[in-house]
Amino acid sequence: MADSSARRGSTGAGLVGRLADAAVRWRLGLIAYHDVAALEPQAAEDFWSASHVADPAPLCATPVPPGWVRGARALDLRGPSAGPGDHEGARVLRARAYLNPAAAPGAPLVLLLHGYAAAVPTYEEHHARLLLRRGLHAARLDLPHHLRRRPPGWGAGAGFFSSDPHRTAAILRQATEDAAAVVAWARDTVGCPVAVLGFSLGGLVACLLAAAAPLDSMVAVTPPCDLADVVLRRSPLRIRKRLGLVDGGGGPWGADLAAAHDALAQAMAPVTPHLLAPHTPGDRITLVAADNDGIVGAAAVRALASAWGTRLISYPHGHVTVMAARGITARLHDRLADDLSTARRPPLH
Repeated sequence: MADSSARRGSTGAGLVGRLADAAVRWRLGLIAYHDVAALEPQAAEDFWSASHVADPAPLCATPVPPGWVRGARALDLRGPSAGPGDHEGARVLRARAYLNPAAAPGAPLVLLLHGYAAAVPTYEEHHARLLLRRGLHAARLDLPHHLRRRPPGWGAGAGFFSSDPHRTAAILRQATEDAAAVVAWARDTVGCPVAVLGFSLGGLVACLLAAAAPLDSMVAVTPPCDLADVVLRRSPLRIRKRLGLVDGGGGPWGADLAAAHDALAQAMAPVTPHLLAPHTPGDRITLVAADNDGIVGAAAVRALASAWGTRLISYPHGHVTVMAARGITARLHDRLADDLSTARRPPLH
């Protein structure tokens, strides 16, 4: 269900979006380099049946100062997590819940998932403040290798993506399990319906969670729905050179670019949303595409919306500037509120 009403805009907005995307593409240079063994196709059903999405880890909540989300009862959430890496962030889930003391009984909670290489949660806390004003609760999750979970001495996001696609898929599964744990905590402890709002990388995690479990509502803004395309064709030139992807080369994944794409696509099939059947109904999912997205592209987002039968909103912006598009925050919060008003709190499994 495409919605093109947000696509009105000037050519200037598209140019600014492309320039902003070009300025931040260096972040994709944080890819980790690991030896790549023979890439075996991964069956999505086996991959996700081995996960803990259906039996998420229990979380402990500790009161903390609310920080910038004033007026909230803030809780630090911690629990076990399992993914590649030998640092604490690979083993311990970290999240923050902002409960609204003025909320009505059973008021919904929105889980916010940040983008790749996010160093501080300023954007998510801004959304949390606005959600509390609407009478809702909010929470945010530190994705693996980010914020309080980044490897010591490394920048936010370092090591999340790897030249080994199986390792990247394992970290994405870990992030999805962590998100499922926060959703389960909210349903069991707060006793409320839960929605998920993800941005960029967080949007991909939100899509994977919606595929693996029923959510009351899910909104994903510019999710990287085709990681093989992002790595092979959209990563910075210096990274493609380092990987051997110039002049038709296939880097560590194949004899040429076509072979590399086939190998990566098969290895990462379990974390490619359009290849998965969603457990969350399509009419409770909204995807946002940026027409001038220079980082993940808009085509894959539109293809996912078509495959899943979801709502699609398009803006004439880039990957970065779409998050500041006029009225987008209120529009997304309205979408979540509409879904949550009829939520029946389905079980997570």
